[in-house]
Amino acid sequence: MPQPQSLVHQTSSSEAKIALFRSLFRGREDVYPRRFESRKTGKSGYAPACANEWVRGICEKPRVKCAECPNRRFLPVTDEVIRWHLSGRDDVGQPFVAGVYPMLLDETSFFLARREAPRLCRGGGSSLTFSGVCPSSRLPS
Repeated sequence: MPQPQSLVHQTSSSEAKIALFRSLFRGREDVYPRRFESRKTGKSGYAPACANEWVRGICEKPRVKCAECPNRRFLPVTDEVIRWHLSGRDDVGQPFVAGVYPMLLDETSFFLARREAPRLCRGGGSSLTFSGVCPSSRLPS
């Protein structure tokens, strides 16, 4: 996993901040989910970002679901996408939130999930054990 070369701070360049963000929140690079909110119902969720979404003559939403669309063309994660996510606005000024697909095509992931049972949390023993295991597995704790 690429690591930033120096400490990133408030006055660091946008490029350094984007590189740090991408090193910490890695997932699939070939596609990303974009948050949507229905103007009609107010419901929100995430859907794969598609270059053909709502393009007349190509996209047939809502009649054809994205998963069944023969014209879908997923958009890859780029530094510009991360810049939009961090600023909260895309290139035309619309609200923008990107998600991440953590499961890679080879069924691996850079994410590590941890759940503690409430009874183990009280004494901190589980956290201490976890912190002790991380260095031996070359994981940040």
